[in-house]
Amino acid sequence: MSATPSSRLLERLGLAGIVDEAQLAVLRGAARTPWWLAVLLGFAAWVAALMIMSSFFAPLLAFGNEPATRAFAGILLAAASVFLLRRRKPFTDQMGLAFSLAGQALVVSAFADRFFDVVEGSDVLALAALAASLAMAAAPASNLHRSACALIALSSLAWLIGPGTGLALFGVAAAGGAAALWLARPAWAGHPQATLIKAAAHALTLTALTIAPYGHAHSMLTALEEAITGYRTGFVLPVYGIGAALVLLATTAWLSRHSATLRLPALAGALLLALAAHPAPGLLVAVALLLAAFHASHRPWTVMTLVFAALYLGELYYGLQDTLLVKSLALIASGAVLLALRALLRARTGRTA
Repeated sequence: MSATPSSRLLERLGLAGIVDEAQLAVLRGAARTPWWLAVLLGFAAWVAALMIMSSFFAPLLAFGNEPATRAFAGILLAAASVFLLRRRKPFTDQMGLAFSLAGQALVVSAFADRFFDVVEGSDVLALAALAASLAMAAAPASNLHRSACALIALSSLAWLIGPGTGLALFGVAAAGGAAALWLARPAWAGHPQATLIKAAAHALTLTALTIAPYGHAHSMLTALEEAITGYRTGFVLPVYGIGAALVLLATTAWLSRHSATLRLPALAGALLLALAAHPAPGLLVAVALLLAAFHASHRPWTVMTLVFAALYLGELYYGLQDTLLVKSLALIASGAVLLALRALLRARTGRTA
């Protein structure tokens, strides 16, 4: 793989007006770090960060383990991470990420003793984590750091919502938001805050794919939750199933909006797939995000959505919520719909792919 950005890509970006001549000169002179060197630098950065933080915590503990002390230490680490992340180097990016996560953890832990009785349970910690992660995500940093902060914020929000129909709606909203951001990637790729938008897209995609098994209502995941907490999922399955189907239909409609000959067959195929795969709504979310990521030409998420789809199929097959006959019929129907849709698209477009 070339160590410099593709000249053809840079030419297209210049012709489209996304980057100017000065930015093109910078991009042409930029050199990518080989992946193996980036891995080594990241490993070295984390080792160095752990050693520095261990030497930092030792004298800190001498002042006690009070909430104010932990908050002060967390703010110091967060400030150090901002300084490191602004340098935009592989080594400093990884070290800054380690400092940022440790600083956020210390700041959040400072609320455990002082304000734990204000909000029942651990909701106060989730609120603190939400605020800290949003603050750190706003700071200029690498895409990895901002994606991690956005993921922490979404996880904290999911914790505050709690299990039940609300969490199912949150999962559907995350899937819809992720699909919308990937579909609109050409519109925000040249935005000044494109890195922050991309981080949100990464975090929303992972959140949607992770929450998807929860929509199975009586899958192994929620059965374990019900056994531990005694909470019944109620309307989770119909809410999540309908929501996942709507996300898939909306994604398909947007992709086929410019083709009158393909719109109706594509929507009909998406609807039949939603009906056939209703026992596994996570599969519908994975398919919708697969279409959106493929449209955005984002290869990693295209591969990961396929991996998650395979996991959802395995979870459906080995789950105990339906009989083997029902699961087999659902799989056969889903496969038949996809094969029929592929044949129809080939016939309409005249393409072999």
